[in-house]
Amino acid sequence: MSIRVLGCSGGLTGNNQQGSTCIQINPETLIDAGTGLASLTMAEMRQIRHIFLTHAHMDHIAALPTFLSNQFEQPNLPVKVYGLPSTLERLKAHIFNDQIWPDFSQALGSDKPVLELVELNSGDLIEHQGMTLECFAVDHKIPTLGFSVKSADSHFVFCADCTASQQLDDDLQRLSPIDTLMIECAFPDRLTDVAIKTKHMTPALLKRTLAQVNGVKQVWITHLKPSYEQELRDSLHDVPWTVL
Repeated sequence: MSIRVLGCSGGLTGNNQQGSTCIQINPETLIDAGTGLASLTMAEMRQIRHIFLTHAHMDHIAALPTFLSNQFEQPNLPVKVYGLPSTLERLKAHIFNDQIWPDFSQALGSDKPVLELVELNSGDLIEHQGMTLECFAVDHKIPTLGFSVKSADSHFVFCADCTASQQLDDDLQRLSPIDTLMIECAFPDRLTDVAIKTKHMTPALLKRTLAQVNGVKQVWITHLKPSYEQELRDSLHDVPWTVL
């Protein structure tokens, strides 16, 4: 398994000059489809056949509609998009409704649709191209999944958008040992009230969470909101983790 972070910003841009959340875990598979997906070439996009969605917020699905337009008349269709039932319902109702964007789950001028929606639930285990993906629920404003991805030689865990909770502590400890843990930090500590209302992390909440978990080799901190990115980087400058 070779993790390629195509985008990890908590907004439209940022000092890291990356788009919003999109992680490539092999040439055919993504976690989330934020604007970072646009960093792929057309040839690379046409290899993608599986997208696992954490949730339906715009910064995690923004590039999905136009990405699917690039797949029309390509071989090996459909592209499978996996997510919670509520996530898929939001996509069907608000995006792929033939008004905002075509309903690519229906065949359009060919015998195969471009898109297949596949339901996932917390606790599901998926054997996928030599990897095992485990879905686990995290505490966010809408129903959201984190993903544990295990291969023969590596274990990657992505917590998606989330806030501190006993459930998260317990799941991370249960999933350990972890080679790479990718976890968010969206707001500075002075905006703790906002972070709690929107179910995101601050540096203090993040540090408290990581103090509860043993067996993590490296931590990638992600989803910094661009408006507060430098403030967050300053707050996290002395931690033994990588701020993406």
